[in-house]
Amino acid sequence: MVPNRVRLLTSGLLLISGGLLAGGAGCGRDSVVAPTSRSVASTPAAARSSTALAVSSTSPPFGDQGTTVDVHVFGSGFADGAKATWLLNGVADDHVHTNSTTFVSSSELVANVTIASDAQLAFWDVQVSLSNGKNGVGSDCFEVTSAEVLGPGTTGGDAGVSGISEQLQVVGSATTGGGFVYDDAAGMVSLGNSQVMAIDPTGAVAAGMVGNFVPTAWIRQSPSTWVAERLPQLPYSVGARVQGAARASDGTLLLAGLDDSALSTKRNAPQYNRVTLWRQSVSGWEPPVQYTLPAGSVRGSANDVNAHGQIVGALDGKTSGAVWEDPETSTRLDGVPNAINESGTLIVGSRLGTPVYWWRDPITQKWDTAGVLLPPISSAACTGSSANDVNDAGVIVGSSCNSTGKLQATVWLLDFSGNAPVLVGAPTALPGLGTKNTSTDDVSSAAAVTDAAPYVVAGGARSNGTRLAVRWRLR
Repeated sequence: MVPNRVRLLTSGLLLISGGLLAGGAGCGRDSVVAPTSRSVASTPAAARSSTALAVSSTSPPFGDQGTTVDVHVFGSGFADGAKATWLLNGVADDHVHTNSTTFVSSSELVANVTIASDAQLAFWDVQVSLSNGKNGVGSDCFEVTSAEVLGPGTTGGDAGVSGISEQLQVVGSATTGGGFVYDDAAGMVSLGNSQVMAIDPTGAVAAGMVGNFVPTAWIRQSPSTWVAERLPQLPYSVGARVQGAARASDGTLLLAGLDDSALSTKRNAPQYNRVTLWRQSVSGWEPPVQYTLPAGSVRGSANDVNAHGQIVGALDGKTSGAVWEDPETSTRLDGVPNAINESGTLIVGSRLGTPVYWWRDPITQKWDTAGVLLPPISSAACTGSSANDVNDAGVIVGSSCNSTGKLQATVWLLDFSGNAPVLVGAPTALPGLGTKNTSTDDVSSAAAVTDAAPYVVAGGARSNGTRLAVRWRLR
C-alpha cells in the first residue's frame, strides 16, 4: 500500500491533507433527480429501473491514496449502463477517477477507480447515474485513507495493537488467534495463546505473557520464527506479564511489567501486583527486580520503561500512577501514565478518561505531578480518551473524541525547547477505514509511535465492525 500522506511541516504543525474528517450522515442518504427531457417511454428497456434508485454501501468502504481498486457499490434500482462517480462535498472530483463501471445486478455495481496520490483524506459520496438521467447518492460511503491495513491475520477478532519497533514491526493481541507480530517480510505471525504487549526498539524481542500470566519473551530467529523464553519470577509469584520494552545505551534489553507476588514468605499471604523490571545480560536473564511502591499504595503495574530504566505505571485502582527513577525512588502522578519518552522528559497517559501529559522541569529536574490536558479533535463528548505513547520529538499519539462522538486516533505535537512544553497547533485526526457513524465506541486508536523520523504510528481501526491492525506514516 502507498504510505500515509500525513505531513510534518517545517513549521512543526502536524497536519493531514484536507484537514480533520468532517461529520455527517452515514452512507445511504439518497437523492433522486428525475429526467427533464426524456420520458420513461423513450428510455431503452435495459436502462429502466422499477425500484427507487439508492446507494447504500460500498465494499471495500475505503481506499488508499495512489492506488487503483475495484469497489463494489450496493443499493437498489441499478440498471445496465449505470455509472458510479465519487463526489467530494457534493461535487465530482477527478482525484477519485472512475475508470469503468460494470453492471452486476439491480443492487450491485463494480467500479474500478484510481485514487490520486494527493486525493483528499476524507469521506466521499458515491453517486450512481442512470442513462435516463436519474441519480442516487450515498453520503459518506467511501473514505480515502492513509491507514495501512497490516494483513488478514488481524481479522479474526478485536485486534489490540500494543507496540511498534524502529524496524516497523507491530505487535498486539486479538480476542481470537492470540498474540501476533507483524513483519513486512513475513506478514502476520501468530504467537499462539498469548498476549504480546511490547517489542524492543531493535525488533529483536517481543514480550508479554502466555496463557494464564506466564511472563514470556519471544526471540526473533527470522521474520517468521520467534522462539518463546519463559522469564524468571519473583519469590512466591503466582503470575506475571511484561508490558514495556527498551534498550539501555549499552544494548541491554530492559522489560517492565508486573509480578503478582506475595508480600511475605507465607505462601498463603495475599497476592499483589508488584512493579517489576527484567534485565537480559550476556549470560541470560537476571533475577527480576521489584520496585518499591509510593507510600500508601499496595499494588502497581508498570506500563512502560525507557533506556534509562525509568518506569511509569498504574497504582491501586488505576486512578493514579507514578514514575520511578530507580527501584526505590518514585513520584506519584494524578493520573495513569501509559508511556515515557526515551530522554525521560515527557510522560503521557489519562486522567478520568481524558488524555494528559506530565513534564519534567529541565532546571529543577522535578516532575510536574499535575497532568496537563490535551485537547480533543472536536467538542463532541465521549469517554475513554487517552494518550498512549510519546517520543523525544514531542509527538504524542492516542485517541480523542471526534465530531460524531466516537474515539478516533489522534496525534498531538509538543514543543519542548523551552522551560515548559507548548502545544503546537491543533490535534490531528488520523483517517480510518470507512467507519463513521456506527454503534461501536470507537473508529480508530493509536497505540505507539516510532522514535525516528519519519514517524510511523501503529494502532487499530474498525471496518464494518471488525477491528484491524493498521499503520500510519507521519510526514
